[in-house]
Amino acid sequence: MIRRRTLLGSALAATAAIGLAACSDDATTGGASDGGGDALDAVTVSDDLGSAPVVEFAAPLSIESPSSKVVVPGDGAAIAEGDTIVWRSLFVAGASGETLQSWWEGGPAGGLTLSTDTAGAEAVSFLTTATVGSRVAMSGWQKDGSGAMVSLVQVADIDQVVSPLRAEGAAAAPSGTYPAVTLGEDGAPAISGPGEGEPPAATIVEPLITGTGEKTAAGDYLVMQYTGWSWDDGEKFDSSWDRGAPFGFVQGQSQVIQGWDENLVGLPVGSQVMLVIPPAEAYGDDPAQHELGGKTLVFVVDVLARGPRQA
Repeated sequence: MIRRRTLLGSALAATAAIGLAACSDDATTGGASDGGGDALDAVTVSDDLGSAPVVEFAAPLSIESPSSKVVVPGDGAAIAEGDTIVWRSLFVAGASGETLQSWWEGGPAGGLTLSTDTAGAEAVSFLTTATVGSRVAMSGWQKDGSGAMVSLVQVADIDQVVSPLRAEGAAAAPSGTYPAVTLGEDGAPAISGPGEGEPPAATIVEPLITGTGEKTAAGDYLVMQYTGWSWDDGEKFDSSWDRGAPFGFVQGQSQVIQGWDENLVGLPVGSQVMLVIPPAEAYGDDPAQHELGGKTLVFVVDVLARGPRQA
């Protein structure tokens, strides 16, 4: 995986979506309720989609099992199992009623792929009853940076279903310096073999396809497809295509290796690039510290979507 670390100092920064999905995995009591039962019966959420959600309850909120409800139905496309969604979220601590993170107050957007492996069966079952444009609420638990469980209410406005799941745009002209890329029928990339000659000392960004969407920027929530290979032998070590789900992260917040964090900005959505990343901007020089330590890495990355920004 390209993540630098899996749990950051904040309860919310390590994952783009918490609430029902996380609760069903981590909770120690009960299963998910449907229709907004349990804790959400005591929670009021405003229904004005043109403004930030207002979440009110008497703290501390007792959450005995995860729960979920559609606050405002959207008028957009239906959401199906396997879809990747992007949303604007607000997270409120169940114990205190304090807003911990909010897109409307400068927090990042987020997203989720609706598969049981990545989201949990309860989240898939609930979110596939919603549509794009819906405001949904979920309550449950999540681990914070110290590993302690905290109770949370998440309210999210569903912005989009990510489509297509491959880069689309005008083909760029590769330099010929790096391994050649071919694409399968579904868009999954392959490379011609290992790199030749001395690898670069700093990350190289080679455009392969130029998309037509809005350009990425630091602080964006980005959705990507990618495959990574070792420069030395051309062996594949990781691929979102093989897992059957895109990868989402917040650009510029150290959630991924430096070569990604600093070089996937200014790219139109729909683009595909090759990144050739030296050890110093990947996993360091020491193989004892990471299995990819000391290796120059080659990635082919498709930029599928970015989360909404504040106007």
